[in-house]
Amino acid sequence: MSESLLLYLAVIFAGSLIGGVLPLGRNWSRHNLLIPVSFSGGILLGAAFFDMIPESAPLLGRWLGWPLLAGFLTIFVLEQFVLVHPYPEHPGPHGHAHHIHLGVTAYAGLSFHSLLDGLAISSTYNKPGLGSVVLLAVLFHKIPDAFALSSLLILDRWSPRSILGWMTVFAFSTPIGALVTWLALTDANNAIVGAAIALSAGTFLAVATSDILPQLRRVNHQRFWPLAALFVGVGISWLGRVIAG
Repeated sequence: MSESLLLYLAVIFAGSLIGGVLPLGRNWSRHNLLIPVSFSGGILLGAAFFDMIPESAPLLGRWLGWPLLAGFLTIFVLEQFVLVHPYPEHPGPHGHAHHIHLGVTAYAGLSFHSLLDGLAISSTYNKPGLGSVVLLAVLFHKIPDAFALSSLLILDRWSPRSILGWMTVFAFSTPIGALVTWLALTDANNAIVGAAIALSAGTFLAVATSDILPQLRRVNHQRFWPLAALFVGVGISWLGRVIAG
């Protein structure tokens, strides 16, 4: 495994840990969290539509839809039946939702999702101009995911010491997923690599459409900045693709 990929994974670990530690310092409102979350949604959409799908399409041809749909449905089923929604839908007086005693479920679901992020990183790393784009997409949605999960654990009355320990474990989940899938894809042919990229693109689309975009509809005021953050994220993804050629 190359040093640059290890550096990628170290950056992901650090970003996840930082996102998980931030809520321990103060109470954050849902609106303050929504702007970086919206930005991450734009990054995810841009990475999927501008980079990952175009990269996997020539490798898969008419079979592209199957892994793309499989990735989308994996996250959809996870969201609907396993994972407590990581972003507050019905904020209380301090901007937080009341999801008491559901922290374990949310932790398990998001940890599994993080393993899939590891698949995205390892499957795209060897594609010129794609690895860094996917790293950016994973990083910018891992930070708010870790932030929201840590906030949920606070609401679930976990102790700060316990949250810090378990969020450290959570931060390792994407690097572990990347290492495992890197070994599995070492001798894989182009079709398998293309399927892995398309599967990852499907998960990105599902996270953006089921987790992030619905949050914009729930904002009753000051909608401009979250919407602007979304388009800025899309624009940065497109610009990165243009620069990479």
